[in-house]
Amino acid sequence: MYRIKQIEKYLFEFFSNRFENLDAFYRSVRRDRNVEHFGIYAHEEGYKLMDLLTSIHGNIEEEFYSEKLIPNKFVTPAALLLALERFKVFLNDNQKYIDVNYIGEKTSDIIYEIQRIKDELVQAIDYTKTIYDYEDTAIPYQELRYKLITNNIPDFIAILKSILASVSYAIAKTQEGFFHSNVHLILKLLGFEVISEEMTNNGRIDAVIRFSDKFYIVEFKFNKNEDLSDKALQQIKDKDYALKFRIDKKEIFGIGISFSEDTRNINGFISEKLN
Repeated sequence: MYRIKQIEKYLFEFFSNRFENLDAFYRSVRRDRNVEHFGIYAHEEGYKLMDLLTSIHGNIEEEFYSEKLIPNKFVTPAALLLALERFKVFLNDNQKYIDVNYIGEKTSDIIYEIQRIKDELVQAIDYTKTIYDYEDTAIPYQELRYKLITNNIPDFIAILKSILASVSYAIAKTQEGFFHSNVHLILKLLGFEVISEEMTNNGRIDAVIRFSDKFYIVEFKFNKNEDLSDKALQQIKDKDYALKFRIDKKEIFGIGISFSEDTRNINGFISEKLN
């Protein structure tokens, strides 16, 4: 919940510092929209620009400008993050109506201001994801979390191997469950939203790691020294473990990880995007 409070605080302060000016700009553009050679309708795609500005003003006022967003405006953190992402997609989809009105030094103040508003909103939405996915993770293990956020699986595995290598040879058990539970504990203590033994209609997933915009489905295999990571990934695909998560409309990645009895550590991995 700490991350959600941070997001709520950040968004409320962000809009508190800007909404008065945005509201004044919106009302002045709306008032003067039919003024020849000046109003917004004098611009190319003027009606689209007016719709864009109206939508920006309405979304902020009705959805996001509130000191308490959850559960007042949104039922869950996931609902808030999804709404912000959709708002960002909407803003980027409408960039073309701004672009057609850039005419060098003759570009109007209206266009410059709409562009500034749009850019700041996109940056703010991206920063909320940074808060949720990254910012409150304990140093020095921020890097481990960040590698998954950015889909850098090789570096994620390298860091994980280094952590596992710190476990004494004398206490490391040569069993798959030992390594599975250690990985679960490492990720959990670092603030990951991870669920082990996730049930599906076609079996149990070893681990599922959830982020605001993606899922990682992880399957572990254990062998004396053979790399079985490809078989672990193939199991994820053969049993269609991703099916359960497709309804969320997020990216889904499968990771097969192989542990070696001889080295008492990871001896192979393979990953693939599943949707």
